[in-house]
Amino acid sequence: MLDHHLQRSIVYRLALSQGARFSELKPDIVDNKLFTYHLKKVVAAGYVAKGEDGLYSLTPEGRRLGIRVLDKQQVLVDRADSVIFMVVRRKADKAWLLYRRKVHPLFDMVGFMHATPTATASCTTVAAETLFQTTGLRGTFTALGGGYFRVYRGEELESFTHFTLVACEDAEGELVQNDDYADYHWQDDPDFADPAMLPDTIPLADLYGRRRNFGENFFVEQTFHL
Repeated sequence: MLDHHLQRSIVYRLALSQGARFSELKPDIVDNKLFTYHLKKVVAAGYVAKGEDGLYSLTPEGRRLGIRVLDKQQVLVDRADSVIFMVVRRKADKAWLLYRRKVHPLFDMVGFMHATPTATASCTTVAAETLFQTTGLRGTFTALGGGYFRVYRGEELESFTHFTLVACEDAEGELVQNDDYADYHWQDDPDFADPAMLPDTIPLADLYGRRRNFGENFFVEQTFHL
């Protein structure tokens, strides 16, 4: 893992972009030689690669680490990332709340928002709090089921998540944008098969529909290939 704040900051900044040049990554107050040393360390560790166009970008392993690099090195890239996937419907017209990712992995793709579970609150409580803090909307959630998703790009593992799916059908309020890592929007009739959609969006929508129509909880494990 990365043991210096400059190394972690390089991965973090690249997680927010499709690529960057040396001059764009280096803080003004840091000496060129010092920054070059730490950049080489990150490249040697396998998290960053330099392209033929001179741009530095994250490797598949670096993308899986992403913004979690600022954690206290307790998160390992070969462990599942625990998430709460949130299906949110507007109370007035049942439109769907979707978001576009502004961070790796799966940069610029569209899907359902998510939250991070905590040890001190239920998944449904965390989802409601995340919904309000991130979008300004209020609603109540029901837990539907869970499982594991693995996403590969070619032969490389792009993301690995252990998820709980929750749903809200009574969201109300004015939508605001309070998330540095995503843009949110309402959509009346989403095409979940659109290539711009996250690969887990179709099965999540299907699982939500099955639970809503038949009342059956579920546990699934699925693998997707981009």
